[in-house]
Amino acid sequence: MLTLLFSGAVLGGLYLYQAHRPAFEELPVIRELTANYKQGLSTLSQLGLQQYATLSLPERSARAQGLSTASAGWKAEDILAKLDFSKAKKRQAVAFTAYITAHAPAALQSMAEHKVPASIKLAQALLESNAGRSALARQTLNHFGIKARASARARDKIKRRDYAALLNSDFIPVAPAVGAWRFHDDHSYDRFETYRNVADSYARHDQLLTRPCTPGHTGCYAWIWEAFPPGQDHDISAAAQAYLHRSGIAPQRFFDGQTRVPYYAACAAGLKMAGYATSPTYHKKITYLIETYELWRFDLAVLNALSAPEPGT
Repeated sequence: MLTLLFSGAVLGGLYLYQAHRPAFEELPVIRELTANYKQGLSTLSQLGLQQYATLSLPERSARAQGLSTASAGWKAEDILAKLDFSKAKKRQAVAFTAYITAHAPAALQSMAEHKVPASIKLAQALLESNAGRSALARQTLNHFGIKARASARARDKIKRRDYAALLNSDFIPVAPAVGAWRFHDDHSYDRFETYRNVADSYARHDQLLTRPCTPGHTGCYAWIWEAFPPGQDHDISAAAQAYLHRSGIAPQRFFDGQTRVPYYAACAAGLKMAGYATSPTYHKKITYLIETYELWRFDLAVLNALSAPEPGT
């Protein structure tokens, strides 16, 4: 089934922020793949896993209303107390936990409605926006590094290398984005989507990761959330083998020989397989952010909420 699921020709990729993510050594993370998330499974009923797959969108959304860091059992001070970092990295970790505190509710609701794990969304936002502190994030409120697409007019100018003639209006933002902004990334002519607020950036990210697409194509991510549901380990071998012609990464090379990994590591590997980023360690950065800051707690909170009775019953 997986072979069929992941078959298909590889086409052109999406426009995503590539060049200015923090280097591995700069990230305030512990580079370790663990099974720590399983400590939270003792409070998770089998019903929660079933409901996650079968409940309708309105039911999932209703049951997840009001979820927060508190309901997830996540505390910034507890996370920071465990981290034996240098002073510089500890300051970064404080900024990262502040970002998580501010944006966890949006990620929790997004998971309930779109099935993109809250852990993945928060880790990507932390990495892509440097916890909301990057120049791109500050100027555009774009927390996921999504580029505006080039129009036919822009493509013609780029083909002729007439970069000076390019205008922001030559690039096409996708709603809820409202415009495009020039920021050097892979190319000097790159333009990034701009948003009215961070919430719209989060909504655009949901669109990008769940849009209907053909598995096997670069830029197709919707298959990931069905292939690697939360709350369990998954073997990435079949998916990685199917995408080998695109990613160039053999199954055992994603996580130093391990192919059966926690669901969030499998999802991060899926993003790498499908071409979300060019960084050879992107999937590891996402995974280690989730491990270090225990972002899996938010995923389990959603699963627990879905096993509760529907409000008003």
